[in-house]
Amino acid sequence: MSRLLAAACLLLLAATSFAVESSDPDGEPGDALRNAARAGDQGAQYQLGNEYFYGQSRKRNYTLAAFWYRKAAEAGNPAAQFNLAICFDRGLGVQASDKHEAFKWYSKAAEAGIPQAKFNCALTLLHGIPADSENGHPPMSPYIPKAKRLLNELCQDKFIPAFTEYAKALIEHPEEGSDSIKAVALLEKASEAGDPAAMRLLADCCFDGMGTKKDTEKMLYWLRLASDKGDMEAKAKLAFCYEYGCGVEADTAKAAALYKIAAEGGLPLAQVKYGEHIEDTAKSPEDIKRAIEWYQRAANAGSPQGFFKLGAHYMQGIGVEPSDKKAFDCFFLAARIGYVRAQYNIACMYLEGRGVAPDASASFYWFKQAAQANDPNSQRRLAICYFEGQGVKKDPVEGERWLRKAAENGDGIAKRMIQAAEF
Repeated sequence: MSRLLAAACLLLLAATSFAVESSDPDGEPGDALRNAARAGDQGAQYQLGNEYFYGQSRKRNYTLAAFWYRKAAEAGNPAAQFNLAICFDRGLGVQASDKHEAFKWYSKAAEAGIPQAKFNCALTLLHGIPADSENGHPPMSPYIPKAKRLLNELCQDKFIPAFTEYAKALIEHPEEGSDSIKAVALLEKASEAGDPAAMRLLADCCFDGMGTKKDTEKMLYWLRLASDKGDMEAKAKLAFCYEYGCGVEADTAKAAALYKIAAEGGLPLAQVKYGEHIEDTAKSPEDIKRAIEWYQRAANAGSPQGFFKLGAHYMQGIGVEPSDKKAFDCFFLAARIGYVRAQYNIACMYLEGRGVAPDASASFYWFKQAAQANDPNSQRRLAICYFEGQGVKKDPVEGERWLRKAAENGDGIAKRMIQAAEF
């Protein structure tokens, strides 16, 4: 099993795609392993796939590795089924990644008793699979109960990676009052086994008082352990503690150093925070440009905060040539991801025709998106849309409802509007 897991790790790290061949033309006539594989020996087929994958005894070739894994998988070899699933999962030796096909083969390998395959099935069931029009697959919706059942079974079998994921599932999809307590117990076991992600999640539980007592000291203890083990998110959270003096004396230098490590480690939010530090302490235009480079890195990774920061710089012309169009484009990308501040800005820009053609209906739509996310500014502006008929039919009742929501959420202007109108 250890060899299989090693193969899985290497397969996950590979990044080259090849088209699957219909046959294996390589090899010499006296190649005993190939001859056995061609004669239908599934063990030989699996071994031949491994040799092509590892480059052992023959030239590495992921296409032929996938070809022979498929032969053995179709003959019922569980290890080959698992490795073939990873090939489809990562697009190795096949024409393109196919998550649905991967799930099919993970399921077969899981039924045959391979824990890692069962674990991968559970992760897929937790998140579902989007539609894949290229391969003709409809979307697969998440199936949380089955995912939790599989993870629970793996925990019973002492499969350590499942402890952390099952705890996360219990926290994110609770069903019973004791789920958070159970999650903490699982995280403690995973932490004892050295899992930094479990340590970080334990820190979150100690901070929020979820499944355990609120304990800032323990929160810091687990964050430091996870950070020391290289968990980038833990480093960023520890940096946050130093930035705002949460359980420690505020120390912007320590915070910046930790944000920098996490940013260089590829964590998008840390890239934004480190960019902010550079900008806050900037002494020259070059420093501003360096900050923008970090925002761009975060945006390239899909960070809504990164897009938002870039949009703000284009709008104000700080470190870049001012461009309402580029600002709108950046804000729009962040808004689509669900970043409320960007949704508010997009709504205002549609209303004002700034960087985009005026569109009251689009403005109303984005104010409503942000308002439904409980942003008080957007709730007030949405109320005005209803009062004045901006992008929507006038509806004073609905306008009053949103205005009161904004006031309840602390919007001072909304409070004054209510007092002035004497609803």
